[in-house]
Amino acid sequence: MPEQMTRLTLQQIRKLKSLSDAKKFKETTEEEIDRQIAEDPDLYQLTDEELKQFELARRT
Repeated sequence: MPEQMTRLTLQQIRKLKSLSDAKKFKETTEEEIDRQIAEDPDLYQLTDEELKQFELARRT
């Protein structure tokens, strides 16, 4: 059975409420991130080489 698809215009997308918590994201410490990685078997610490491959998508 095909998945249901909803089409949105760019204007509609911009009006959507974000599901992320920007304040919590900005206030998360490196120690908290390390603890979360250690507690979740699906996560792993990226190496410096892997991090260099990322590019900033949008400046805020």
